[in-house]
Amino acid sequence: MKLYNKIALLAAGLILATSCDVNDPFADKMEIGQILPTTSWELASTVCKAGDEAAFLAKYYTTAKDASIDHCEVWAMITSNESAAATQKLISSPAYAQTVNLNDTVRGFHMLRSYPHSMATLEGTEYHLNATFPTSSTLSPTNWDSPATWDQEKFDLYYPADFQKNFCDKMVAYLTNDSTYLKGLRQLYLNYDYTQEQFDAVNAKYPNLEPLPFSDSQEAGKTKGDLWFEPDTKIIDHYYYATLEGTVTVEHEIATKDDAPAGIDPSKVFPVYKSPHWIYCRYSDNTGGAVTSVRHEYMPLWKELVQLVPFTAWIYDGTNKVYAISFTRTYTLIPKFKVVDTKGKIGTDTETKSIELN
Repeated sequence: MKLYNKIALLAAGLILATSCDVNDPFADKMEIGQILPTTSWELASTVCKAGDEAAFLAKYYTTAKDASIDHCEVWAMITSNESAAATQKLISSPAYAQTVNLNDTVRGFHMLRSYPHSMATLEGTEYHLNATFPTSSTLSPTNWDSPATWDQEKFDLYYPADFQKNFCDKMVAYLTNDSTYLKGLRQLYLNYDYTQEQFDAVNAKYPNLEPLPFSDSQEAGKTKGDLWFEPDTKIIDHYYYATLEGTVTVEHEIATKDDAPAGIDPSKVFPVYKSPHWIYCRYSDNTGGAVTSVRHEYMPLWKELVQLVPFTAWIYDGTNKVYAISFTRTYTLIPKFKVVDTKGKIGTDTETKSIELN
């Protein structure tokens, strides 16, 4: 085919394509979008007493030529927020509070009320609807804070099933994983009302250790403070030296400095100070001062004793005579306003609103 014939065919094709763009047989028959009612609304308040009516002002109109407004509707979703907390009050250290929060959808979007279009008034080019919608009296907030008496049934109703166990486990870990909270462990020994039977049962499990003392001032003549006295760094009870066995440092306790092996540098023999038999208080060359800890062989005994403390004892505030717990449950309405025309087409506001029920 000659070149001019190819050019002629190309030109004819361009003319046909242009003609199709101008006279599209489908464009005249297809509907591009649809006209929906246009609306906006404002709530009279963002808070409302549960069971009362919530007031609003809605504005709406439609530009559809083949439909008019039929009615309006208020729909709502209901959400809840729960906060459950408890604070440790038995000892001063560690300070510990446990809190859990739960947000949940109580009910998905559902219609609260329908309004006939006849309720609205024409204001210029739009309709205004002054009306109210209902709230439920069953959605009143719940508050249980610092009770003077313990109510286990109420606690079980409000708090997660594992809350008490998690709280107690945390306190056991704080006080017995290491000696970080040694003062707190001592304070627990002084403050909590252990029984002689509890101490006897724990001591019986470890017959190779000198028993931990139970104090009864009338029976033994000594208070718990006398038994777990603060280590006295002015009184040297005995000594220790350290050796490296592989990668592990081992401390050896001896009665006097002269009991150290010949190969031990006398300057590396340090004092162990007077303290209760389950406490190890010694001079540390690393810190340049005294280091105090629970002897590792006694920590299992103390762990068992800490595990005996019930949740209610941990959270009882003896100063104010209340239990340091707090539970709140609140409900929120998330309403939507809808306008329905006679063709069944729905217009709705796009702004999220909420009402806290009190």
